[in-house]
Amino acid sequence: MGIEMLTPSQTACKMTAAHISEGRVKAMQATAGVGLVQGPAHGVTLSDLDGNTYIDCRSAGGVFNLGHTRAQIAEVLAKAVQDTDMGDWMLLSGIRAITAKKLASLAPEGLDHVQFGVTGSEAVEVACKLARGTTGREKLVAMTNAYHGFSGFALATAPEDLIAPYGPLTPGIVAIPHGDLAAAESMIDDETAAVLLETVQGSGGVVLPPEGYLAGLRALCDRHGALLIFDEVQAGLGRTGKLFSFEHWGVVPDMVVIGKALGGGYYPISACLYSARVLDFVNVRPLAHPSTFSGSELGCMVAQKALDLLSDPALLANVEAMGARLARGYGTLQAAFPDFVLGHRQIGLFTGLDTPDAETGKALRHAAVRAGLIAFTAPFQPQVLQIWPPLVITKDEIDELLLRLTHAVREAADSFNDTNTQTRANGT
Repeated sequence: MGIEMLTPSQTACKMTAAHISEGRVKAMQATAGVGLVQGPAHGVTLSDLDGNTYIDCRSAGGVFNLGHTRAQIAEVLAKAVQDTDMGDWMLLSGIRAITAKKLASLAPEGLDHVQFGVTGSEAVEVACKLARGTTGREKLVAMTNAYHGFSGFALATAPEDLIAPYGPLTPGIVAIPHGDLAAAESMIDDETAAVLLETVQGSGGVVLPPEGYLAGLRALCDRHGALLIFDEVQAGLGRTGKLFSFEHWGVVPDMVVIGKALGGGYYPISACLYSARVLDFVNVRPLAHPSTFSGSELGCMVAQKALDLLSDPALLANVEAMGARLARGYGTLQAAFPDFVLGHRQIGLFTGLDTPDAETGKALRHAAVRAGLIAFTAPFQPQVLQIWPPLVITKDEIDELLLRLTHAVREAADSFNDTNTQTRANGT
């Protein structure tokens, strides 16, 4: 009997199944069509352990807005660990204060105060807690097909099929259809603590707010004394061509949640920026959110450099230019495959390709991986292929991305056409 020879990726999958979860491996195989195991990564490219190279069109939901293994971030972290460490969250920190000042200086006027966290989900928890504490109210209004994380308040806002196994969740949270201002007007009242929404829905399929929607929510919150919270963990920090995506609509929230890209691809850190109204409550309860690793000194030093790079006008201009280049390519694809590519949804480099249904989306997702793209479908709209490359992507890399995407679309479309032809030939 021969000895079983496994590739490095197969070996990693086998160990993952044995010591983490077999279901986790099966889920990745179902998502990517293979047991995709990440290896070295640089810039916009990522290799698997078997040496196959991909253009990263996921960016881990925005973690790698600055690209993989960004040298300037690595240098800051390497130098920082020589003189400092996590720090003690209980003690005051000059490094933390400098980082909070930098964030406030980059945000629109009014968002002058910061509570740091570790994950986006934690920052959402902070926002919801502070909203209830500030207003003395319980009711939180969220949106359908929203993704805010998988803990506490955030979990309670998720779609029903995702939260069903976990029993009773945080009470007082109601969901309304995203973009429906009439539904918002009927639900937001004098008992509402806050309205929580992603400025642009990511996992919901790159869903932009309809014209006037954010301004309408702002007016409703002001009328009823409720707080407006924008979640920009995915949509923020340059992804849409502005540092904060809500700047496109000229509406300033009472709180905004950011994360992912704030750590420059190297360090987990998030933040909730909030207004003076919320500060009144925080001053009374300054330890409303004790969190051991929040605002760590290492994380804050990384975040300072990440913010310098993410707010660079040249980077934001690149997002607009490369987004326009992608859009032209999408138009060409739609013209060539009108029954397969129905259109696209986009703001900056926050993009999604529309296909007819979930099965078509799955076929395109698998074909994209085979063509050398890490591009997955939207969890809550699986007919939409999400394409969110690092913001540092170049013209040549955009063109290569589009070339690979064209191969993937052609392969998936041909496969569907062959299947349909065979079905008709069989008389079914």
